[in-house]
Formats: sequence, C-alpha cells, structure tokens
Amino acid sequence: MRNGFQKTAAFAVPFLILIAMTIPPLMTLAFGKEIDLQMKAVDPTDAFRGDYVTVNLEAETVPSSRLDNQVIQKIKRHENEKHTVYAVLKKGKNGSYVVDKVVAKKPAYGLYLRGTIDMYWGSADNAAVIDYHLDRYFVPENSGKQLENASAQGKAQAVVKVWRGRAVLVNVKAE
Repeated sequence: MRNGFQKTAAFAVPFLILIAMTIPPLMTLAFGKEIDLQMKAVDPTDAFRGDYVTVNLEAETVPSSRLDNQVIQKIKRHENEKHTVYAVLKKGKNGSYVVDKVVAKKPAYGLYLRGTIDMYWGSADNAAVIDYHLDRYFVPENSGKQLENASAQGKAQAVVKVWRGRAVLVNVKAE
C-alpha cells in the first residue's frame, strides 16, 4: 500500500508543479489590462526556429532620474546583485505606455511592471536596464523583416497584458 502511494506521489507532484506554473500567466491573460509599449530595433530571423522578434522595449532602459531613492540606495549597497523593482507606468503622448518612475516596493494600486535591474550605469549614462522577461515573440513567416524596418523607424509596438506587475507579451505590431 505504501509503495503505491509513493509511486502515485512521485508521478503527481511534478505534474502538479507543471500545472501550477501555468496559472500566473493564464491569470494575466484573463484579467490583465492590454497596453502598448514602444519597441527599439529587433532581430527578425533564426535559422532553426523561423521568424521571431527579439523584443527590446524602450521601458527597459530607464533614466536614473526616474529611479526612486530607495532603488538607488539598494543598488549602491549591493552593486553586483539583481534587484526586484516595480516600474510604474503612465500613458504617453502617442498612446503607448512609458515608465513614470521605478520604485523598490510593490505599488498598492495602478499599472506597473515587475522586473529586475540587471545593470546600472553610473552618472555617465544615467540609465538603468530593467528586465521584464519579455524577450521573444514568434511572428508569421516572412513578416520579421517588416517588423524590423518598422522598429528601426520607431513605429513598432509590443502589445502586453499586465496584471499585478506580471506581464505577458501578446502581440508585436507595426504602425
């Protein structure tokens, strides 16, 4: 009897872990707010996987003037570590969302993205690089080059669903 329980548990636990990993992205897709984020230049193809877009968001490079003092102090104390931060978003002039400020503590309300500061440049560049884990998006065959051209002209946007700081890349479009 005990042996049967152990076999069942050995099968069920990894399966349940895999199922649990899908819940946060599904909740984000179901309840998240759809927003547009401006993109930078993209890479259109991969020989093994076909057309995809390496998503580089303007929101990933944040001027240090938008970093909260707590974030700056945290970085100075622990320079070589990754730090979880929250980028508070606001609607920009062209309808895309931009980073209003970056804070160390999760906001109680409003639209924000959770990310990690991977790199911080000092006073010379005055910018922080934040990783939101929105890296690649596979596109229909032969459309990667069109997105690359639109992105080079500043006319490409990433459509992202955001819920409680978690983001899921839904689409990439050219204006």
